Amino acid sequence: MLPWLLSGAAVAAPGTEVIDRASITAIAVEIADQNLGQFGVKLSANEIAERVGKNLAEWQYPVKSSGVDSSHKLLISLGKVSTGDTPVGFSWTSGDSDPRGLGFQKARILPISCHLKKIGSDAASIENKATVSAHQLVDESSQAKVTEKLVDHVSTVCFDLLDELKLPATGNRLDTHTFKPSWMPDVQVEVKEVPALGNPENPSSTRIEKTTGEAAGETRKQIIIRNQGSPVILEFGYERR
Repeated sequence: MLPWLLSGAAVAAPGTEVIDRASITAIAVEIADQNLGQFGVKLSANEIAERVGKNLAEWQYPVKSSGVDSSHKLLISLGKVSTGDTPVGFSWTSGDSDPRGLGFQKARILPISCHLKKIGSDAASIENKATVSAHQLVDESSQAKVTEKLVDHVSTVCFDLLDELKLPATGNRLDTHTFKPSWMPDVQVEVKEVPALGNPENPSSTRIEKTTGEAAGETRKQIIIRNQGSPVILEFGYERR
């Protein structure tokens, strides 16, 4: 089973207020020691937290290194690896293909939680939970490779949380000349509106009729799924020719 992320929308923790984005000036990253020893190799919580913070800072979120006064804390916790339903998302398996088999559509999975809260207050917080395939974590004997894969998974879960908050970036991500992060999330989904008229990829094969009224203002929804290979682009809506 290839490890693809199941990511849900970030939600405010029960009984708390909506977090004030303007108050988020510096974020410290911490990871709980609990369940770090379940992968069969010795892992450093400090190293994982530092590398996750570096990945998020590359995406121009206000994540700071330890020792810097912070307004908020990003708390990461890992659940226990278990056998459960295959995580929703893009995946491939060469396991039990018999629908009657006990292992059909089952995988080793790891729950990950990323919780953002204001330091010194529990009044406002937000949390993102996700489940990832643990195949490359429990079947790997190299401490360096387990750390790298775990950092990648955790960084993606926390990235989704910060991305959902729509925090203002500390720089210009649209400038491709200056924004070249060395780390990319496992999966990044962007949704935007695009014009409904014509076929921009092959305009010569499409005859665009003149439209008026509502038809002229119609848009299509475009979903761009960016992974660590070629992006997948899906479009929904009317296409008038």
